[in-house]
Amino acid sequence: MAVKLSRMGVKITQPSDEIRSRLRTAYEQESEQLIATSHVIALHFQTVAAANNWWR
Repeated sequence: MAVKLSRMGVKITQPSDEIRSRLRTAYEQESEQLIATSHVIALHFQTVAAANNWWR
């Protein structure tokens, strides 16, 4: 679910498939960018986990 939320956030931020595809080639080989992406996914996961605990 965290990955899904991250992907949705990217699509909302940049709705153009063409531009997203073009930009993807710029960061797919950059370890710093991939680490930053992992960090965003981790933050989304943390948010989902906190929300799940809230409803218990």
